[in-house]
Amino acid sequence: MRTKTPFMADRILRAAGELFATQHFHEVRMDDIALRADVGKGTLYRYFADKDELYVALLGQASKEFLQRLTDVLGPIAEPKVQLQRAIAAILDFFDERPHLFDLIQRAEVLQGPGFVWRETRYKLIEVMTDLFAKVKSHGDGAIADPSLSALLLLGGLRTVIRFGKRPRPANLPVQVLNVFLHGNGNGVNSTVKAPRSRRRQELPLMRPKLGLAKV
Repeated sequence: MRTKTPFMADRILRAAGELFATQHFHEVRMDDIALRADVGKGTLYRYFADKDELYVALLGQASKEFLQRLTDVLGPIAEPKVQLQRAIAAILDFFDERPHLFDLIQRAEVLQGPGFVWRETRYKLIEVMTDLFAKVKSHGDGAIADPSLSALLLLGGLRTVIRFGKRPRPANLPVQVLNVFLHGNGNGVNSTVKAPRSRRRQELPLMRPKLGLAKV
């Protein structure tokens, strides 16, 4: 029997990913995957016993690629708001490239329960986004009361945008999403940030004597 190689496994997973990107799980057959990967069915079944095992492996690979992309786009950037915009863009792009990935993730979660393959990835994403919101809050770039809750709400909103948002995506969509989330401003053409309301309240009493404003 020929030795299994990572190259062949990746080749099969890449072919399966291309098919799952355009078809639902039940529509993709092992025969189709073998044909797309240009391998014999015997070779395919030597690497993956059935379609369920193959797609679990595919989700595992997608999980690693997703976290790596997130790490790559964040990089050593000083301004947390820019990091948050880049994280939003990475999430949108990654799932737009894999239209049926959400369906595969949901199916795996139902079948696998607590051992669900995307579980750790989800927790890691929440952790990264919570940390970014905490940094945004410390910089006074938005009305962030609870970074953890903000992360959950944003990720839920991004899920809705990915599934139901209009296409083609606006080029400045990540900026729009962030501005709507932080400031309720959908223009999002630039990243100009208004002073938080609490800060403007602190400045207002200093202006009243000079401007002769009546007390409120």
